[in-house]
Amino acid sequence: MSPSALANGTEAASGTPRLVIEFPPVTAADNLSEISAITELVNRVFIDAEAGIWNEGFVRTSDAEVADFIRKGQLALAYLASSPPASEDQGIQKGQLVGCVCVKRASDSMCTLGMLSLDKTHQGLGLGREIFKFVEEYCLSLGGTTLGLDILMPTSYDHPLKTRMHAWYLRLGFQQVRLGDFGDDYPALVPLLSGPVVYRVFEKKLK
Repeated sequence: MSPSALANGTEAASGTPRLVIEFPPVTAADNLSEISAITELVNRVFIDAEAGIWNEGFVRTSDAEVADFIRKGQLALAYLASSPPASEDQGIQKGQLVGCVCVKRASDSMCTLGMLSLDKTHQGLGLGREIFKFVEEYCLSLGGTTLGLDILMPTSYDHPLKTRMHAWYLRLGFQQVRLGDFGDDYPALVPLLSGPVVYRVFEKKLK
């Protein structure tokens, strides 16, 4: 099941652009220009989001990984909604690509999300909450009752953006359930880190 635009029926806060959020068709994995645009968006967002955590030159994802997520039906894309002229009756149309999120079914009762990306120029407008609402409704549509995510944080200094993300997840209703050992779970990535890290694992009960 792939609800293509669960967020479209809700009114956004005053002044906040609405989003069209969808899981693209499998054939989109062969659209090289679209794949490259998604990859560039994610890597650009994570350069800021994880500045100082990785060694210089590290990139969050690749065209091959993005295409693979799309083929598996795991990558939802977020576009600014663009209303057609009044003379047309085609409903809300997709505008600029501004974000994405990878959603995986971890078990019958749990989904996880990762690689959440929102273009910097559209942050702070409530769009992140719209993406989360979409993910939560999608998880529920699959029969899931819990949504999980994690956040990578350095242990030797305070990372301002990570601290804000931590607080944001708590406001969204997530609770930290454990601390993960990054070295144990992702040993191949350890040499790419600029220093020691831990990742905080969060879960939210959806019903």
